Amino acid sequence: MGQDEEGLKPQGYLFERRKFARVDGTFVVSYIDISTAQAKTDVSQTRDISAGGILFTTDRPFAPDTVLKLKLRIPDKPDYINVKLRVAESKKRGSSSLYNTRGKFITLRDEDQEAIRRVVENSLRRRQEGG
Repeated sequence: MGQDEEGLKPQGYLFERRKFARVDGTFVVSYIDISTAQAKTDVSQTRDISAGGILFTTDRPFAPDTVLKLKLRIPDKPDYINVKLRVAESKKRGSSSLYNTRGKFITLRDEDQEAIRRVVENSLRRRQEGG
Protein backbone atom coordinates (compact mmCIF):
# COMPACT_ATOMS: atom_id res chain seq x y z
CA MET A 1 0.00 0.00 0.00
CA GLY A 2 1.44 3.41 -0.99
CA GLN A 3 1.81 6.36 1.33
CA ASP A 4 0.10 9.75 1.33
CA GLU A 5 1.73 12.88 -0.12
CA GLU A 6 3.63 13.62 3.09
CA GLY A 7 4.71 9.98 3.45
CA LEU A 8 3.01 9.76 6.85
CA LYS A 9 0.22 7.20 6.53
CA PRO A 10 -0.58 4.49 4.02
CA GLN A 11 -3.03 5.56 1.33
CA GLY A 12 -6.60 4.79 2.32
CA TYR A 13 -5.80 5.28 6.00
CA LEU A 14 -8.42 7.41 7.72
CA PHE A 15 -7.28 9.74 10.45
CA GLU A 16 -9.37 9.09 13.57
CA ARG A 17 -10.75 12.39 14.83
CA ARG A 18 -12.77 10.92 17.65
CA LYS A 19 -11.51 11.49 21.16
CA PHE A 20 -13.56 8.66 22.72
CA ALA A 21 -14.03 5.00 21.84
CA ARG A 22 -17.42 4.35 20.24
CA VAL A 23 -19.50 1.19 20.20
CA ASP A 24 -22.76 0.07 18.61
CA GLY A 25 -25.36 0.02 21.33
CA THR A 26 -29.12 0.23 21.65
CA PHE A 27 -30.17 2.25 24.67
CA VAL A 28 -33.39 4.14 25.36
CA VAL A 29 -33.13 7.88 24.82
CA SER A 30 -35.78 10.60 24.97
CA TYR A 31 -35.11 13.93 23.33
CA ILE A 32 -36.61 17.39 23.02
CA ASP A 33 -35.62 20.39 20.92
CA ILE A 34 -35.45 23.10 23.56
CA SER A 35 -35.20 25.89 20.97
CA THR A 36 -38.81 25.59 19.77
CA ALA A 37 -41.97 26.88 21.38
CA GLN A 38 -43.87 23.70 20.42
CA ALA A 39 -41.28 21.43 22.00
CA LYS A 40 -42.38 17.81 22.14
CA THR A 41 -40.57 14.92 23.74
CA ASP A 42 -39.93 11.83 21.65
CA VAL A 43 -38.51 8.47 22.65
CA SER A 44 -36.02 6.58 20.52
CA GLN A 45 -32.97 4.32 20.61
CA THR A 46 -29.29 4.96 20.25
CA ARG A 47 -27.43 3.36 17.35
CA ASP A 48 -23.97 3.94 18.80
CA ILE A 49 -22.52 5.72 21.79
CA SER A 50 -19.30 7.10 23.23
CA ALA A 51 -18.42 9.17 26.27
CA GLY A 52 -18.44 12.20 23.96
CA GLY A 53 -21.67 11.78 22.02
CA ILE A 54 -24.22 9.51 20.36
CA LEU A 55 -25.87 8.54 17.12
CA PHE A 56 -29.60 7.94 17.52
CA THR A 57 -32.76 7.67 15.45
CA THR A 58 -35.14 10.64 15.24
CA ASP A 59 -38.47 11.18 13.53
CA ARG A 60 -37.37 14.45 11.96
CA PRO A 61 -34.13 16.13 10.91
CA PHE A 62 -32.34 18.64 13.11
CA ALA A 63 -30.11 21.39 11.80
CA PRO A 64 -26.45 21.38 12.81
CA ASP A 65 -25.84 23.19 16.12
CA THR A 66 -29.41 22.56 17.32
CA VAL A 67 -29.33 21.87 21.06
CA LEU A 68 -31.39 18.91 22.25
CA LYS A 69 -32.11 17.93 25.83
CA LEU A 70 -31.71 14.16 26.29
CA LYS A 71 -32.59 11.58 28.91
CA LEU A 72 -30.46 8.51 28.36
CA ARG A 73 -30.79 5.11 30.05
CA ILE A 74 -27.70 2.91 30.22
CA PRO A 75 -26.96 -0.37 32.03
CA ASP A 76 -25.68 -0.30 35.62
CA LYS A 77 -27.03 3.22 36.21
CA PRO A 78 -30.34 3.36 38.09
CA ASP A 79 -31.19 6.92 37.03
CA TYR A 80 -31.44 8.53 33.64
CA ILE A 81 -28.51 10.58 32.42
CA ASN A 82 -29.76 14.10 31.70
CA VAL A 83 -27.58 15.87 29.16
CA LYS A 84 -27.68 18.48 26.42
CA LEU A 85 -26.42 17.53 22.98
CA ARG A 86 -25.28 19.75 20.11
CA VAL A 87 -26.39 18.20 16.82
CA ALA A 88 -23.62 17.66 14.28
CA GLU A 89 -25.75 16.10 11.53
CA SER A 90 -29.12 14.52 10.72
CA LYS A 91 -29.28 12.21 7.69
CA LYS A 92 -32.33 10.50 6.25
CA ARG A 93 -32.24 6.70 6.64
CA GLY A 94 -32.78 5.41 3.12
CA SER A 95 -36.41 5.59 2.06
CA SER A 96 -37.79 5.55 5.61
CA SER A 97 -39.22 8.56 7.39
CA LEU A 98 -36.52 8.33 10.07
CA TYR A 99 -33.21 10.14 10.49
CA ASN A 100 -29.84 9.22 11.93
CA THR A 101 -28.94 12.14 14.15
CA ARG A 102 -25.53 12.46 15.71
CA GLY A 103 -24.07 14.96 18.08
CA LYS A 104 -21.74 15.84 20.90
CA PHE A 105 -22.61 16.00 24.59
CA ILE A 106 -22.22 19.55 25.92
CA THR A 107 -23.38 19.33 29.57
CA LEU A 108 -22.39 15.81 30.61
CA ARG A 109 -21.43 15.43 34.26
CA ASP A 110 -18.09 13.71 34.94
CA GLU A 111 -19.75 10.79 36.75
CA ASP A 112 -22.14 10.22 33.84
CA GLN A 113 -19.31 10.40 31.31
CA GLU A 114 -17.45 7.80 33.35
CA ALA A 115 -20.53 5.53 33.43
CA ILE A 116 -20.85 5.74 29.63
CA ARG A 117 -17.13 5.10 29.22
CA ARG A 118 -17.46 1.93 31.35
CA VAL A 119 -20.39 0.69 29.23
CA VAL A 120 -18.37 1.25 26.06
CA GLU A 121 -15.27 -0.47 27.46
CA ASN A 122 -17.27 -3.45 28.74
CA SER A 123 -18.98 -3.83 25.38
CA LEU A 124 -15.67 -3.67 23.50
CA ARG A 125 -14.12 -6.19 25.90
CA ARG A 126 -17.03 -8.63 25.41
CA ARG A 127 -16.76 -8.24 21.65
CA GLN A 128 -13.00 -9.00 21.73
CA GLU A 129 -13.64 -12.07 23.89
CA GLY A 130 -16.11 -13.31 21.31
CA GLY A 131 -19.29 -12.80 23.31
